[in-house]
Amino acid sequence: MTVLLTDIGTIPHGILYTWSLLLIGMTGYRLGDVLAYQKHFTFARLNRSQAYRLYRKFFITAMLTALMVGISVPLFAPYLQDTYLKFSLFTYIIGITAGAMAALFPSLRLAASYATLTTLPMILYLFRLSDHYALLYVGIVILFIIVITLIAQTTHRYMREVYGHRNQLLEKEGELLALFEQTPIPIFYFDTNLKIQKYNQAFKDFFEIPPHTKLEGFDLNQLRHKESVNMMRSVLDTGQTKEYNGLYLSTFTPQEYWLQAKAAPLFNADGHLIGGVTSFQDKTIEIKSIEHLEELASLDPLTNLRNRRSLLQRLQPVVENQVHSSKRSLLYFLDLNQFKPINDTLGHPFGDRVLKEVADLLKTLVPENAEVFRHGGDEFVILHTDCCQTDTEAKTIGARFAKAINHAMKGELLFENYHLKISASIGIVIVTPQMDDANEIIRLADISMYRAKSRKQEYAFYDSEMDAQQRKRFFLHQELNREELFSQLELYYQPFYTRKCQQLIGAEALLRWRHPTLGFLSPAEFIPLAVESGEIHRIGRWVRAEVCKTLDELNKRGNRLSFISTNIDAREMGYEDFVPTLEQTLKSYNIDPTQLVIEITETTLMDNFELFHSKINQVKDWGVRWAIDDFGTGYSSLSYLEGLPFSLLKIDRSFITGIIENPNTSFLVTHIVEIASHFGYSIIAEGIETREQMKKLLEICPEIICQGYYFKHPMPQEDFFALLPAKEG
Repeated sequence: MTVLLTDIGTIPHGILYTWSLLLIGMTGYRLGDVLAYQKHFTFARLNRSQAYRLYRKFFITAMLTALMVGISVPLFAPYLQDTYLKFSLFTYIIGITAGAMAALFPSLRLAASYATLTTLPMILYLFRLSDHYALLYVGIVILFIIVITLIAQTTHRYMREVYGHRNQLLEKEGELLALFEQTPIPIFYFDTNLKIQKYNQAFKDFFEIPPHTKLEGFDLNQLRHKESVNMMRSVLDTGQTKEYNGLYLSTFTPQEYWLQAKAAPLFNADGHLIGGVTSFQDKTIEIKSIEHLEELASLDPLTNLRNRRSLLQRLQPVVENQVHSSKRSLLYFLDLNQFKPINDTLGHPFGDRVLKEVADLLKTLVPENAEVFRHGGDEFVILHTDCCQTDTEAKTIGARFAKAINHAMKGELLFENYHLKISASIGIVIVTPQMDDANEIIRLADISMYRAKSRKQEYAFYDSEMDAQQRKRFFLHQELNREELFSQLELYYQPFYTRKCQQLIGAEALLRWRHPTLGFLSPAEFIPLAVESGEIHRIGRWVRAEVCKTLDELNKRGNRLSFISTNIDAREMGYEDFVPTLEQTLKSYNIDPTQLVIEITETTLMDNFELFHSKINQVKDWGVRWAIDDFGTGYSSLSYLEGLPFSLLKIDRSFITGIIENPNTSFLVTHIVEIASHFGYSIIAEGIETREQMKKLLEICPEIICQGYYFKHPMPQEDFFALLPAKEG
């Protein structure tokens, strides 16, 4: 503008150059402010007061610039005679104004003020002219100012909305970026060429990537672990999420990890696949912890042997193995004999030491292809796999090894000052090709071990008869709990004779079970089960009530007997209601208490006498008599007869059987009778089967009470009553 006006030559150069220099100086000053702002300030660091001061300074300098631009019309127009030159000057002002409005519209106040100051001098100048074209031009200028102000206002509003949306997007982007960076789960993005685009801090931390290392653009095809590469490639091929669980071999470190990785496809707004995202979780500690827990769960902490769980895990593959179809394996089930007294007497810590010693001993005895397990308590299992070709060979090896175990265990074990001799009952199962259930094999071994223990044998091989007996035992256990039991029980009576074994004076009540499916069962088949299950309490109470009822009936018939005896298990006296119930039974039938004799075996008597002697004495005080059954089979100590509150003594049938053939037996019976008679006992000889036995017993003791098959077998109540014709009461 200055060059153009200088060439015209009509404008004084002093005014023109002064105006030009002032305008250039003001523009330079404003440019310096902008540069200083860019150097020293950022938008995020501005506080409200700083922003206001900067804006005010910018406003003032902008107004000064506008004013200097605007006064160019009244300064230079009077010197211009050419209408086109004046129009060019006016156009220059309009152009400056329009450009400024485009730049300043974010502040409507600033933009409007700038436009006013640039155009107002020109409008005032035109008003002074008398030319009607000048007035038209004034209208056009004013209209132009209004239009560009409206445009600036609309643009301002639109840009505020855009700016607001931009801020929201930036805020969301910042949140997403923070979420991506700060999430504890390692994540990375990759493009369709399987190249990493971005990854978060958790990814860098997990793989221990140095801070200066940049993995953007890393080709995932170079990973050492190809399964993960195939997973991500499959995501790009199918557009579906894929998952990988397992061992991962790191490319960035020499470490190995257990990972759970998921890769999902990424689509743009148009639905086009642009790559994928992979996230993963470190399962290394979890997997190792599980493995450690499984190891602990499979190990017995006391003996450091494998436990029952491990035994099942080891045995099942054995029976599923192809080799199993042609070879035999052996499974030994060991139970230590008389281990409970060790715990009860010396304490469980001492018992634990014994178990550890036994475990160590067994480990030294087993063959190379055998393993020892602790099944629980004082039970051990030895599995000897694929050791034999035939059952015969298996029986030979099994018997030899079982004997070797007991021979080694019977050697004295020295613990502190105690010399212990340990033995075991061993059940042996020959694992044949037909056996395919690990639990069943262990059960069969358990059954055979109980057979060995019950028969006091070192070992016993399993056979099908054992299983049948075990199933029968289980069935009888269940049947003993049924209410129908007492309608199936019967009492049989075996008479007692005296006065040279000719006069019937009483009987022994013997229990029988007439089962609807199993038939006639003797006490030996179910009484031990009743004792074991606790049902002996109910059964014994029923038996004594039936005996009292029988005595009452006989008394009413006029067939008063001296007594009827019934057996009792010592554990029945452990129940609190034993004494009150027996007392109530005696009162209910109004019988003479001396007519009831309660027999208890010698062994159970001695084991429980101290515990129950007060109850025995209390019942004796009523008049009920007590008898020692099976005398001579237990402690065989005659000295304790003096202190017992008993009335009768039954010599065991084993002595009666040998009384004729064996002089020593006759000698023992003679002395038993003499000592027992001295202490006031009445003597009963049970199991008499021949006339010679009876005559020999009468020689030893003419007052002896006789019982046995020689006289009568046990019989139902009706048959027993028939032996006693009814008399008047």
